[in-house]
Amino acid sequence: MILPFQFIRNKVLPLRELTDELLMGRVSNNDDDRAFDELYHRHARRVMGFFCRQVNHDEERASDLMQDAFMRLWVGRQRWKAEAKFLPWLFAIAFNICKNEYRHNTYKTDYELQALHTQDKECVDETEVEIDAKIFDKALQSVLDTISPEMQVLFSLRFEEELSVPQISIIMGIPDGTVKSRIHSLTRILKDKLKQYGNI
Repeated sequence: MILPFQFIRNKVLPLRELTDELLMGRVSNNDDDRAFDELYHRHARRVMGFFCRQVNHDEERASDLMQDAFMRLWVGRQRWKAEAKFLPWLFAIAFNICKNEYRHNTYKTDYELQALHTQDKECVDETEVEIDAKIFDKALQSVLDTISPEMQVLFSLRFEEELSVPQISIIMGIPDGTVKSRIHSLTRILKDKLKQYGNI
């Protein structure tokens, strides 16, 4: 039997098949907690990872900040605009939380102490590649520890979250050109400080 076009057009799709933006529209317009739960299910782990990197891998604190981000999303749901993209909007909330966190806490890693601590845990049967990767990761973290919190967030958004320049522009509230300029500066710093690892 052929279904009428009107019925097909008005077919109610499962929440898992809706875009983030459609889900957020339901949250904003209808206080739809099921749509909110779907958004949380999709993005909580990613937001948790973002916060974890910003607070020196303090998972308990990162979890608290992630919950705070989604609480703010719910509280501010009526400020959502239909033409907005959801992911930059969510990360803008996370970015603002990070700025507040940096004002009240210091999450600077003591690189040398961390290196001594982790050396005890390294397995003796690790391959050279694995050891090189760990050395590079430690060196990268030590460089990141010397730059401003906002540049650390920029690194995370661009190179770990792999967000686009326009998305980062929305999140950080700065023009595209400024984002590009800061990424260029950041890349130059990393290349200069890590040039000895060019073969890794």
